[in-house]
Amino acid sequence: MSTQPASLNIRPRILYQVAKAAWEGKLFENREEICRLVHNEFKDETTRLHVANQIRIAMGLNPHQSDYVLNDNDELALMGNEPIVVADPSGCHSCDPSERHCEQICPVRAISHDDFGVLKIDHTKCLGDGYCVEACSFGALAQKSQFVPLIELLRQKSHPVYASIAPAFAGQFGPNVTPGKLRSALLKLGFIEMVETALYADLITIKEAFEFDHHVKDSTDFLITSCCCPIWIKLIETKFPDLLEHISPSVSPMVASGRVIKALEPEAKVVFIGPCIAKKTEAQLPDLKGAIDFVLTFQELATIFEAAGINPADQPDEENGQASWGGRLYARTGGVSAAVGATLEKLVPRRAENFSPLRVDGIPDCQKAMENIRQGQINANFIEGMACKGGCVGGPGRIIPTEEGTNQVNLYGNASHAHTPVENPQVYSILVRLGQSKGEELPELTGESTMATLLARKLK
Repeated sequence: MSTQPASLNIRPRILYQVAKAAWEGKLFENREEICRLVHNEFKDETTRLHVANQIRIAMGLNPHQSDYVLNDNDELALMGNEPIVVADPSGCHSCDPSERHCEQICPVRAISHDDFGVLKIDHTKCLGDGYCVEACSFGALAQKSQFVPLIELLRQKSHPVYASIAPAFAGQFGPNVTPGKLRSALLKLGFIEMVETALYADLITIKEAFEFDHHVKDSTDFLITSCCCPIWIKLIETKFPDLLEHISPSVSPMVASGRVIKALEPEAKVVFIGPCIAKKTEAQLPDLKGAIDFVLTFQELATIFEAAGINPADQPDEENGQASWGGRLYARTGGVSAAVGATLEKLVPRRAENFSPLRVDGIPDCQKAMENIRQGQINANFIEGMACKGGCVGGPGRIIPTEEGTNQVNLYGNASHAHTPVENPQVYSILVRLGQSKGEELPELTGESTMATLLARKLK
């Protein structure tokens, strides 16, 4: 394979330059200057086009065929709309066609090259997992960013902006960055508060426990949990539609966080921050849209901190812990099952004896498990699937290795003052506040009933 010049991997530099210019309020006047900064290093036309497209993708726009950054018809409100994972064939010119890692890593064969070597993505097949982005060294595959309009929102201070941070955040920003220091860094950026998405995982855990109790009646019944991984659900929808009836109707903790926060504070904006690229697509699904305003990966947040001159390790340690051990474990393989099993023991002990989970991670293993289930080869009644090896801690937007992320999540989970959601006073505080919220309708977290009604009936 041809050796790539180190300087050709320009995406990190572009992300930083775009974030810095946006933070200074000079992005649109400096966009061509950013392009020229890198153009000076590369004189060929293909690379100039590639530079311009990397800037467009960082601004949330699709790549195009011009070495100018913006066209007249480009919107100024740059949101990173679908598709999130995009192809920029101008980045392929240094790649050896015999070693196309992008094609090899895609589990559903959504990536190909035509007879002229032009990169194509079949978005009808694409699961949006984003591992092709990680596999491509040349920036020919990239995820569109949403931090340009987010930075503008933080600068304007027109709305209270909440950071809903995924349970996988533990340890991601360095060994000296505690949860309290990360919270202080986010507040310094302009967020009004950092909330643990794991707290809303606590709410969903209780919902999942009751769903299990309701749906699994005999040895032939099983429940497929839907609450964590959008890729897992899309895989079932596209390849195993005959199993859809077994999927729990729960929304994800990410969506739950946005719905609850906005029910309590309608003017709020909510930003989800995690290791998952597919969450950007999930936030835009028609039946979920509006709960989450922006999605950032941990890598993108680290770039914003750098651009804003904020070092989280230097911030005050002011933690506002909210979630239970169970909610925090959602970040790694087996965490959802462990949380639901422990919660069943508290709520419906007789059913906990029959709780038999199957935990699978990685898209190939998820597909194999679904094939086995389809063929009746199943010895479990609660199916937990995660597309990334290791669970969310293995997502392509992570900063630290998967194994280290798992260890950090386990440590943070063990540090919680509550073992299960049932013992977490923050859960009941949310439900009380929702019940007192000026007579407004409660957010639809449970499908057929609200969480408040569900808990009132079950926790007498």
